[in-house]
Amino acid sequence: MSNKRIGIVFGGEYTRIISSESGTLYDDLSLVCWNDLTTEVVVLGKDAKKMIDRVDKPLRVVAPLENDEVQNLEIFKDMVKVILDNFKVHFQGAELIISAPTIENEQIQKIILNIIDNFKYDSVEFVPKIFLAAVGANTDIDDEYGTIILDIDYFKATVAVIAEREILAYKQTTFAEKHLDDLLIQILKENFGLVVEQEIIEKIKWSLGSVIKLRDDLELILNGRDMITNERRTVTVNDSEFKKIFTQIFTSYKALVTTVLESCPMYIRTSIIKNGIKITGELAGIIGVKDFFADFFDVPVKTAKNRGYAVIDGALKYKKIQ
Repeated sequence: MSNKRIGIVFGGEYTRIISSESGTLYDDLSLVCWNDLTTEVVVLGKDAKKMIDRVDKPLRVVAPLENDEVQNLEIFKDMVKVILDNFKVHFQGAELIISAPTIENEQIQKIILNIIDNFKYDSVEFVPKIFLAAVGANTDIDDEYGTIILDIDYFKATVAVIAEREILAYKQTTFAEKHLDDLLIQILKENFGLVVEQEIIEKIKWSLGSVIKLRDDLELILNGRDMITNERRTVTVNDSEFKKIFTQIFTSYKALVTTVLESCPMYIRTSIIKNGIKITGELAGIIGVKDFFADFFDVPVKTAKNRGYAVIDGALKYKKIQ
């Protein structure tokens, strides 16, 4: 068995590759500029993003894994090939842990296996993303008592109960980070007549976003463009103007966790108190998230230390099936 491990995660928003020997090999957006005439990927990742609204037929910018689903097999296949071909030398003699949307699908596995056929790797295992998220949050997925995992990704949020390396219950919602971003953009347009860049939305999330009552009001000055005049303008906002949005989304997660728990056997519902809830994904860092869930469910709640990278971290930590 090889001591060298390569983790590969094709995600809806990001594709990441990590090596136990060399660290991060690839970390870029799951975007491509596709040529419909030659049927090939021309540009990848952030470089492809720069081409949005700037290219004409036969070129177009495509997110092959948008909404955490394989949107187009042909484009997905070529994206995987172009990315992995750049790192084939790292794969020699390595254990490969690979995840992607619907990775349990044999057709998806076959596409990837055909691409890496001559990469001289030691072994390969296809692992569902929720397992890797759990492991990345230091969860023992073989534990008999079970753990609740809430993984808040960009396109979807997932709640799963995992025990003895089995998913006992599982639910998803589109109320995830993209949905939150869209709501924040809508509020700024409707309440302030302001159009902003994505970096401003990020500032709101991490400077004002909270799901608990704060001792002091939080304030932030935002820069953007007036919806009517298109002129540069600044506005001052506070956390109370966005609190409802954050609370609604996280309340929906409480309902999702409750539904998933109710579908589990009684012995799991009682034993799961031991391990509680693990939360992964960037939104796990919103102010008050741990207390929000701990107060409601009365179980231990932990957020992944490297929350946005829990899945790719889990690809290195994951213990293969013996």
